[in-house]
Amino acid sequence: MKVSLISEERCFRGFLEVRRSVVSHSLHGGGMSQPVQREHARSGPVVAVLPYDPLRDQVVLIRQFRIGAWAAGQPPAPWDIVAGVCAEAEDSESAARRELEEETGCTALAIHPIGNFLTAPHVSAERLTLVCAQVSAFAGERLCGLPAEGEDILATCFDYRAALALLDSGGMPLWAAMALQWLESNRGRLRGKL
Repeated sequence: MKVSLISEERCFRGFLEVRRSVVSHSLHGGGMSQPVQREHARSGPVVAVLPYDPLRDQVVLIRQFRIGAWAAGQPPAPWDIVAGVCAEAEDSESAARRELEEETGCTALAIHPIGNFLTAPHVSAERLTLVCAQVSAFAGERLCGLPAEGEDILATCFDYRAALALLDSGGMPLWAAMALQWLESNRGRLRGKL
């Protein structure tokens, strides 16, 4: 599909950058569209990490305030997986290892790729690398995060089945649900490597 950029302006820059673009694009039936105006959020590449201990068959999930969940009228701290923006020139595996330690206190013993996705291409240019990190799970809960970044994170270990049961809550972020479903399909292979 051909896209012609007519104009673009930055509307806002904060935690996210919002741009307004006017474009014309090729039509499936031929020709070009009339100019259309769309706003979209921009951020750097993002990595999301599902921490899993195949020896104990446990998953580490986190809870922290999420503005989008709150704004949608949902519980403001849903169960989630580790996630963060890759620093400039940082590869996704390095970012995954760094975010995992910051948000759970766990060290990645191995990284298993799940896939690369556009998180919400209708409103965002965000690109996501989703991985599963093999970890040694801890007992119970721990407080984590970087206070300088406004993070107040509760990391909690769940039995694999209990973590899957959280999918029924309906409030889990899409990337966390995708990662847990991937684990359901690949758990035997990960546990078989022990």
